[in-house]
Formats: sequence, C-alpha cells, structure tokens
Amino acid sequence: MAYIGKTPTSAPLTSSDITDGIITSAKIVDGTISSADLASDAVDLQPLKSDLSALALREATNETSAAFNLPNQFIDTFSDDTNLGTQTTCDRVSGAIVTIYDTIGSSAWEDQTSDRTGTYTVTSDISVTGGTLSNWVDGSLAFDSDSSWYFSGTRAADEYITLDLGSGNLKVFTGARIYCHSAGAYHGHWKWQGSTDNSSYTDLTDTAFAWQDSSVVEETWSSTTGYRYIRLLCTGNPSGATASNWLPEVSFNTATISTTSSATGTLIQSANTVGSAKTKVGGTMLYKDNAGTATLGTDLKIYFTCNGGTNWTEASSYSAITPVYSTGIKQVRLGETTCTSGTDVRYKAVWANQAASSKETQLHGIGVNY
Repeated sequence: MAYIGKTPTSAPLTSSDITDGIITSAKIVDGTISSADLASDAVDLQPLKSDLSALALREATNETSAAFNLPNQFIDTFSDDTNLGTQTTCDRVSGAIVTIYDTIGSSAWEDQTSDRTGTYTVTSDISVTGGTLSNWVDGSLAFDSDSSWYFSGTRAADEYITLDLGSGNLKVFTGARIYCHSAGAYHGHWKWQGSTDNSSYTDLTDTAFAWQDSSVVEETWSSTTGYRYIRLLCTGNPSGATASNWLPEVSFNTATISTTSSATGTLIQSANTVGSAKTKVGGTMLYKDNAGTATLGTDLKIYFTCNGGTNWTEASSYSAITPVYSTGIKQVRLGETTCTSGTDVRYKAVWANQAASSKETQLHGIGVNY
C-alpha cells in the first residue's frame, strides 16, 4: 500500500478495522486506500444508490417524464405506457398501476320526457306550489303555467334543490338543462355542485348563471369525478329578480362509472438490455395505500431478474424511507438482491389480497439500480 505525505504512525488499515462495512475518517492516517485494500463488499453503496433513484423519481415526477434509463438505473413514474411490458389484471390509471379502478363510459343527455323518479330523489329547502319535487324528473314537461309546479316568491342565497342517486350509485355529471316556463322572469343566480356525501360539495359550474327568460337553461362543464348528489344552489337574488321559478323538468348529461376489481395482479417490465452482465439489483419504490394498509412482501411484492425473466428473485428487503414522498405516497428502499447473471435487467410487481374499499395498493413509481 502506498502512502502520500508522512509515514503513518499506526499500522496499515486491515479488514479487522472495518466494522459493519463502514470506514470512518479516524481510521485513515495521512494516506489513501486503494481498491486492492478493500473487499468487494466492504462498502455498502446501496443507500446512496437508493437516494439517487429517489432523486431521479422526483425529477421524473416533476417533469412528467416517460420511463427512461440512466447508465446504471431505470426510472418509471407511469406517466404513460412506455416500458410497462406485460400487465395481468392490473392497469395504469392516473400515474399509478392498480388492480382496482373505475372506468367512465360515454356521456349522453337524459331524455327529458322520460320518468326518472326511480333514479333521483329530489329534496329542497324551498316550498313547492302546484306540484311535488318529484315532478322535476317525471318527464311531464308541462310548460303551461297553470299546470306547472313552481317555487313562489323571490329566492335567497343558499337555497337549494338536491337530487340523490341513492346509496352505492355514482354518475359523472357534465351538463344540466332546466326546462323552465318562459315567463320573462329573472330568477337570480345559481350554480351546480356535486357531492358524494351530501355534506362536502364541489362547484361544477365556475360562475353562477342567471336563470331567467328562457324555456331551456343549459350549463355544461368538464368533470371526471363520480357523484351521488347533484345540487342546484342559489348564490344570490340581485336587484331586478322577480318572483316564481317555473320548473317543468330537469335533465343531465351523464356518464356511468363501472368498477374493475381484481384481488391479484402482475406487472412485468419490458426488455431492458444493459451494457454488461449484472448480478446485483436494488432500487426504490413509491406506493400508496389508497384503502387499507398493505403488508409489503405479502400484499405487494417486487421481484428482480438479470436474465430477462428466466429467473426471478424477490427484493431482499423493503425499508421505509422518511419523509414520505408526497401526501399519501410512501417511499421504500428495495434491498440489494443477488440475481442470476444476465444483461436484461427487469422488475416484476405482484399484488395479492386486493379488495375494493378495504385494501387498494397502488404502485406510483419505481427506480431500479444495477
């Protein structure tokens, strides 16, 4: 071993001086340590590699990047289907790989002349004259003011009409048409809102619309969220508003939501050829407990291969990294794992015990280092 500077006052560093694979500065005396002086496993670089893959995942998320390779790493935050490879009973939804997800069908306007009293339950804090609340969805379309039902008097802010689809039912609402009596009246300002619990509401129309001199008042908006409740909320009764809201009918532009649910799933990365044969693989994983709490190594497992999937080895360990990656999304270090030698390095994610609303484990990103 060669030394730079003065001759050390103590004996050269030996393997007995290295504890737990860590070399402290106190053990180095005015010299250098050459690679020949270190055993191949004397220094644990896996935490550093894991930090680098976590940093790369962060950058990929910030840039909404497609999957990409670094010289010794593969990074994917599932912004598109690049390099996803084989998917079995799982899919990519909104930047995550999941086994339980909702699918939105095609939207269409309801037939305003059809009876939908079996679909919606209508409630309101406004007194009704000339009919019942269910008349708003019974398909009658009576534009004659003598037979129409209506809300008499001027409106006040925060008055509402709520339509409820019933327990377990959700629709994506993207438009509404009020078929009102054309009496030349101006009935104040209103907006449409959606809710899943009839307590917390989300505005669907950005600005309040005027409900006035028209036989049809139509509002449309963009949404991909399913709601059980849709509410028409009065936001004010400005000067000039007149009495009585004539309400023959309402109809909505809606899309149905169907849920795909699988207890198991498998994702295998597509071919990933590296420059030289590898035998050790590790990495970093991002996941979310969308429902329930997953046990890593049971409910979600990560496997590695170096020979294109001929042999798979489960990650040697799953170690939580703090702080969390972002709200609800956790970081996990995948321990360095010895694989059968090869030049096609891939990961495989395997789900088990998944169930809608009780255990939904989502994979949001993975970084593989080798």
